[in-house]
Amino acid sequence: MLTRETMGALALAILWVNTLLVAAAAWKEIAKLSAKRRALGDVLHGKVVRGEGEGGAVAELVIEQVGRMGGTAEKPAILFFDKTFASVARGGAIAVDGGATEIAIERGADVEVWLSKGDVERAGACASQRAFDDALVHARKAKGWSRTLVAKVCSGSEVWFAGALEATGARATAREGALIASFDPRGWIAGKLAMVAAFIAIEIGVAALTTALALHAPVFGPISTAGGALGLAFFLLVQPAGTAVRDATRFPNVRFARGAWSREAAPAVDLVMKTIA
Repeated sequence: MLTRETMGALALAILWVNTLLVAAAAWKEIAKLSAKRRALGDVLHGKVVRGEGEGGAVAELVIEQVGRMGGTAEKPAILFFDKTFASVARGGAIAVDGGATEIAIERGADVEVWLSKGDVERAGACASQRAFDDALVHARKAKGWSRTLVAKVCSGSEVWFAGALEATGARATAREGALIASFDPRGWIAGKLAMVAAFIAIEIGVAALTTALALHAPVFGPISTAGGALGLAFFLLVQPAGTAVRDATRFPNVRFARGAWSREAAPAVDLVMKTIA
């Protein structure tokens, strides 16, 4: 029969194995982010001067989603879930080096489109209360309401470009694997690296504190028991926290968009018409 001491030691061992596994998974995210930072190479800051897609788009982030009914019967909502992500080059040009060099983006080229959360949220916002009501009819059904969310990088937009170029004088053409972002990707990566490093340090620090409390003399006294309870809470929470960190480090071209619509938050039809007018 196992003694309390043996069971306590086994519980601490399990806690530390779980802690180190979560830390190792977080370290893999650091490796992924670091590799991406190295792959970026030189990052050029410029402006889209021509977009050949609809609305003057030079590139688009296209997210297929399904919306399902949520909320309550009195206040229904549509909750969106992501299915697929795609970065699409529509063709156009980006002026960099103060306009001295023009980078041509060929239609259908292999690109990654990085947009901010705000850009994607605005692209996926509900257009009107009528649009919400129409969508809700389908969202109530078992298969939900399918929609394509398209966030665009349009002519006149400030962008950051990274990738190999095939240069010809003052004109260059983006080669495969280019990146077009609405923000500096280096700063984004640096912020995520700092976040993951802080998570690993805090996670291991909390595990160490929990262990110290659990082993405080007398073992199974008030402080030791409190340490054991803290260890149980930490064990239950650390894995979801690690998953949240992993999701937060998804590259912006495949970052979860999700989102939700509600009739109350949607603009009225007459307001939309006034804006268009």
